[in-house]
Amino acid sequence: MPGQTSVASDLVDTRRFQRAGSLLREVIFELDAAGRLLLTCRAWERLVGTPADAWKGRALVDLFHPEDRDQARALLRTAISRVDSPARLELRLTGGTQPRWVEVSVTGDPERLGGVLGTLVDVTARRLAEEAATTRERYLGAMVEVQRRLLEPESAGDLYNAILEPLGRVAGASRAYVFEFHRDGSGRMLQSQRAEWAAPGVSRELDNPETQGAPVDESFRLHHLEELGRGEAVQGTPEVFCEGITPVLKAQGIRSLLVLPLRVHGELFGFIGFDNCDEARAWSHVEVKLLSGAAGALSLALEQHTTDALRVRTETALRRTEAGFHLLIEGFPDPVVVHTTDGMLLSVNPAMAKYLGYQDPAELLGRHLLGLVRREDQEVARRHLEEAQDGGLAARSHEVPLVRRDGQVVSADLVTLGVLFDGVPARVTVARDFTERKHMQAQLMLGDRLASMGMLAAGIAHELNNPLSYVLSNLEFLHRALGPMPRPLGAEELLEYQQVLEDAREGSERMRQIVRQLKVFSRVDDAHDEPVDLHRVLDSVTQMAASEIRPRARLVKQYGTVPAVRGNEGKLFQVFLNLVINAAQAIPEGFTDTHEIRLISRVDADGQVVVDVRDTGRGIAPEHVRRIFDPFFTTKAPGQGTGLGLSICDTIVRALGGSISVDSAPGHGATFHVALHPAVRTAPVV
Repeated sequence: MPGQTSVASDLVDTRRFQRAGSLLREVIFELDAAGRLLLTCRAWERLVGTPADAWKGRALVDLFHPEDRDQARALLRTAISRVDSPARLELRLTGGTQPRWVEVSVTGDPERLGGVLGTLVDVTARRLAEEAATTRERYLGAMVEVQRRLLEPESAGDLYNAILEPLGRVAGASRAYVFEFHRDGSGRMLQSQRAEWAAPGVSRELDNPETQGAPVDESFRLHHLEELGRGEAVQGTPEVFCEGITPVLKAQGIRSLLVLPLRVHGELFGFIGFDNCDEARAWSHVEVKLLSGAAGALSLALEQHTTDALRVRTETALRRTEAGFHLLIEGFPDPVVVHTTDGMLLSVNPAMAKYLGYQDPAELLGRHLLGLVRREDQEVARRHLEEAQDGGLAARSHEVPLVRRDGQVVSADLVTLGVLFDGVPARVTVARDFTERKHMQAQLMLGDRLASMGMLAAGIAHELNNPLSYVLSNLEFLHRALGPMPRPLGAEELLEYQQVLEDAREGSERMRQIVRQLKVFSRVDDAHDEPVDLHRVLDSVTQMAASEIRPRARLVKQYGTVPAVRGNEGKLFQVFLNLVINAAQAIPEGFTDTHEIRLISRVDADGQVVVDVRDTGRGIAPEHVRRIFDPFFTTKAPGQGTGLGLSICDTIVRALGGSISVDSAPGHGATFHVALHPAVRTAPVV
């Protein structure tokens, strides 16, 4: 029967859907028009922890964290109208003590009105790795600031207050403080608070009588004191400490705290503590390790400033200060080097030696930092180091290839800060493995190119169809005119046929140029930098985007005399295609006589080659100007933009050592400035 045949067919399709899904690492699913789960695969249970059958008929948004559900609903609404390309978003799953992240990709189901097809991919590991890397970078800056303050002569009498603020802020604490141990007349160990930093809105407890002269054995349990004596950290909620001190901690609003020992001349001198009054959160292993390094540096500074050390003031004290700095970088999880301002390596931590394939960090001492970089990339690395001023953070180089001992090349992300090392200005550089982010950027760039190609497909087809039409028309004319049999041609006929062939050749050349432009634009994996003719790139871009520009504005090319730039033709094509398309889309159709898009090339006062992409469109609101280069930020309607175009432009230009900026005001258009380095250095314009 027909009905039975339809049911059987649906059953077969369902089994095929589930069988195909079992072969994938991703979870694939199908939703009905109400957003309820219809079909999924075996991978669902591995990701969610609940059998797929238990979820059928439930709304997909219930899978996500309550704070992310509005975003999930908006994503599904967007997907219904997008059957050509998926919409994507990273969301948190509900439940669990630790957040779990998934990338949700959804698209409208062309076979089911209002239905949605999609996938879920677990991206928790990547998110955690990115958060850990960000935490390490943030802590490194704080550690360098702590070391700088400890070395300042004016901090000698106020060591505690000099460092509590940067440590408290980077640790996300409500309070940071120092207690010192001392004994009463009977020899009992007491603790008294000596310094404190409190976040805005948090009560200060320094003058609280309960923080002065409290017995240590009534605050810490015996095993806690043993851990502190061994130099280990103690942390937990107020309940894990002695019963007598728990009410005092709770009265201060403390929900969790971290205590790090201070040891002076081998003895337990006191501790540095951090309170959290917002949540009962635990400090991670990486955070504890880095804060312990700061506590160690403070301990060494305290040794330096005890009575004996102040009286002696010898070279030994200087070595102890240097040892404090070494303590900070030796335990740092990421690769770190200390080098002179001109790049000579003074200190290398074990993580850097391992990263570059060396057994002993001493093998790298005395070498030049640029010697670890490929010859063709040394200029980029040199510019990065020049940007690092003493005490300041260098602009990050998005990709600096380093050469390992075995010759293998690894991509690193460098951050450089100015420091004092052994009393003289030096620099500390931390490297993070760039490989995973480079892969992600390549995927985003590819997605952006595909989106641009999809949007321009109709216009490109039109641009190809016009020359193709008159090529075919001319060839058809020749075919009919010459006929099947050879015959002598008169002079007039010969001239006419030559003109016809010339027209056909011109049309073929036009098609060849369009195909060349597509080929250049498709070179997504070509990372080779070479001298690039910017005018040639701009001409190709305007031809490719002609269908977007023509109904909206006049195109004006105001080219100056500029040298070739150092870059990659395909990547620069992508940058300027994004900027030109954005300029066109900022102008309404039908007003060609009153609007223009102007491309200006020039050399600025610093010798850089600058391209201005200027439009007379609607402009950018002031509150949006500072965010337009952020990933996934867009002011376009849902389904009309991913928010990646300008972010990718910024990534590409910065990787080439250049810069991109914008001037705009609502109703007065926008001008994007792209500054690039010439292929051959030129003297700045005076």
